[in-house]
Order: sequence, then structure tokens, then C-alpha cells
Amino acid sequence: MLRHYVLSLAFTLLACSTTSSTQPPPSDDHQQAPSSAGVDPSDEGGEGHATDDPKRPAGPQLPSGPTCDTTADCGEGQVCEGVGCEPGQGRCVSTERMCTRDLAEYCGCDGQTFTGSGSCPGARHAYRGPCTPNKEDGEPCSDGRQCRSGQCVGEGLEGCSKTALGVCGVATCTADEETYCSCNNTPMQRSGSCPNRQFAYRGPCEG
Repeated sequence: MLRHYVLSLAFTLLACSTTSSTQPPPSDDHQQAPSSAGVDPSDEGGEGHATDDPKRPAGPQLPSGPTCDTTADCGEGQVCEGVGCEPGQGRCVSTERMCTRDLAEYCGCDGQTFTGSGSCPGARHAYRGPCTPNKEDGEPCSDGRQCRSGQCVGEGLEGCSKTALGVCGVATCTADEETYCSCNNTPMQRSGSCPNRQFAYRGPCEG
């Protein structure tokens, strides 16, 4: 009886051992997905940060059309305009260019005040503003001819923007003459210490 019981127990243990050793390996269906940490964004089509263009021009944007004295010197669909009344100081520009809708006064090269777009005067002119000087000392100006004193002084006249302004006043100017590039991209000769009007930069025009 005891022998029969021992043999039964031995067969039972042998069967359990065989079943455990033949179980299939665990499935890979539940393995953790690989982490994306440490992946270079450039490998996934990411773009880098934008950088400043070292070739970006630092000066004002100046007109570059052919020089002219009158609109007759320009091609079809163009008009001769710009600051400066000396020969060859006008620039031919397209009549279809984008212009602001504001109105500004200009002193024309004929000595008469006219109005035009603040960005496109449509004619040559001596300076922006009425032909009769009406600014007192201390008022902002872009040209000495706007001032009762006849002088627009200060360091702010360089740049050609609406904020590149001097002030009406009186200053002692040197008698030397230097070359300046005007806001119409044409050269002009003025006192080295008192240009007396707005200009793009000191020196000859570069293009």
C-alpha cells in the first residue's frame, strides 16, 4: 500500500515538472515602446532657429530708377519725382507703385506748394513742407528752408525716415564742403558740420 502511494506521488511530480518546462515564452505584444528621448530633432525634419542675415542692408531704401529733370526724360508709365531741384536730381519711378493715402505738403521746384501722397509726391520738390518758412527755433525740421532762421541743425538728419529730423535754430558752420548722398540717391555738396537738410549718409552714393 505504501509502495503504491509513493509511486503515485512520483508520477504526479514528474508531470508537473514537464508541464512547466514546456510553457511558451511570454509574448512581445506588451513590450514598452522605445523612448524618443535623445533623438536629434534634425533627424525628424525639424527646422533650426532663424538667424539674422549678415548681408541685410543697414542704410535706408533709396530710389534707384534713372535720373531725370522732367517726366519727359522717363519711360512710359513713369514720372520724374524726388527731393532736389538741381539738374539730374530727379528719379524716374513707376506711376503704378504702392503709395500711402495720406496727404503731405511739398515745396515744388517752381517755388509753389503742392500736395501729394506722403510716400509718393508725384513731382520733384525742394523739400517737404510749404514753401513759406514757418517753423520757429526748437521745432523739428528736415530742411533749413522750413525754418525762419534758415537753418536745420543737429545730429538727427541722417537716415531719410520721418523720424530723422533736426531742429530749427542757429549754428556756426564750417566753410568746407563734403559729399553727402541725398534721400533721392544723388550726391550733394554741403558743409561738413551743417548739412542743413536730411540725407541718406555721408559720402558718395553707392548705387
